[in-house]
Amino acid sequence: MSFWRKLFRRKNKNGSPYVSLEDTEQTIPVFHRENINIHDKKEREQYIRSCLEQISDSEIEMRHLEYEYNMVTSRLTDIEELERAPEEMQLDIREIAEKLSALEEEQTGYAVSEDRISDTDFSRMEQLERDVQDGIKKIQEAEDYQKLVKSDMRKLNGERHAYEYRWEELDREIRNASGIAVICFIALVVCLIVLFVLQIVLQFNTKLGYVLVICIAAAVILKLFIRHGEAGREIVQVEKDINRLILLQNTVKIRYVNNKHLLDYLYMKFHVKRASQLQELWDSYQGEKNEREHREQVSKDYIYYQKEFLKLLRQARIRDTSVWLHQVSAVLDEKEMTKLRQEFVNRRKVLREQMDYNRELTEAAQAEVTDISGKYPKYKEEILELISEYERKQKTARTVRSVNYHNR
Repeated sequence: MSFWRKLFRRKNKNGSPYVSLEDTEQTIPVFHRENINIHDKKEREQYIRSCLEQISDSEIEMRHLEYEYNMVTSRLTDIEELERAPEEMQLDIREIAEKLSALEEEQTGYAVSEDRISDTDFSRMEQLERDVQDGIKKIQEAEDYQKLVKSDMRKLNGERHAYEYRWEELDREIRNASGIAVICFIALVVCLIVLFVLQIVLQFNTKLGYVLVICIAAAVILKLFIRHGEAGREIVQVEKDINRLILLQNTVKIRYVNNKHLLDYLYMKFHVKRASQLQELWDSYQGEKNEREHREQVSKDYIYYQKEFLKLLRQARIRDTSVWLHQVSAVLDEKEMTKLRQEFVNRRKVLREQMDYNRELTEAAQAEVTDISGKYPKYKEEILELISEYERKQKTARTVRSVNYHNR
């Protein structure tokens, strides 16, 4: 796991090579491997697998995003086709839409209760009915996961700061030991000079003094050497622990970014701010729907104009004609149509940004693997084997998805 730390290595404002949690969420991680021992088989394999796993995660995310993107694009295309229809056809569509709108008001013209869901919310929930329950589950899971990730990030950040503080203590201890060693050496030289002067000038017997000074100096230097070695070994272990923690932080951060993008998009799609709000809206919608189902059936005229409306929409080359039955007001009101178009444009923009983000992650990881293969040709066969293993897994996963799709 320490390879994600090295994979996304970058200096913070203080010059430290550790990535801060406060870095911009949208930043595309930059691959660095100066702290990776490429010649170590285990580190090299883990590093390459980390790159391939990032490619796999991004591709999975891209498939989901592309499906939603195509659906939103199709809705925008329908709006453009409707606006490009011949003027005579547009007049016929608006005429039928006016009659449908009048019949809708007649059929839903019962007394408004304070507990009722608004017509706007009801229409929106009706359009998204097939996705709501799954959406509630996804939002709840994403919200729970976001809380869990934030908690993990706080814990990892606290643990990392503790290790960094210990690293600073050890570094200071090593520097102090080096300083004391220099002082001891100078003191030894001074004492030897003094003893030599006493022996030559004053004719003192300084043999015992020489022995004591040398023994004391040797004992102090030996103790400093032992402590220096212990601190050096401990600081290496602390650095490994820091790298491991920052790897986890980067891994969790990437997941946090994708999860946040998903959560923001779901909020936008369902026009809510939390899962509980969508659940309340869904419950209200179901109650309202049951109430409306017990009311007078749609008149024959309404059914007839529906058919005529759908027929005209098909002639106008609208793909998803049934959706417009719930958006008659947009056909009649240019402001509503503009608002509807802007909503899909915004949704598509968010999806495109997410797709670009994951595409750049994939390209960066692919470029890193290619660069390693080129710079270290003696490991090329091993790298190609890892890539082949990855492709086999991807092929198997695609086959399973295809079988599951056809069995549904």
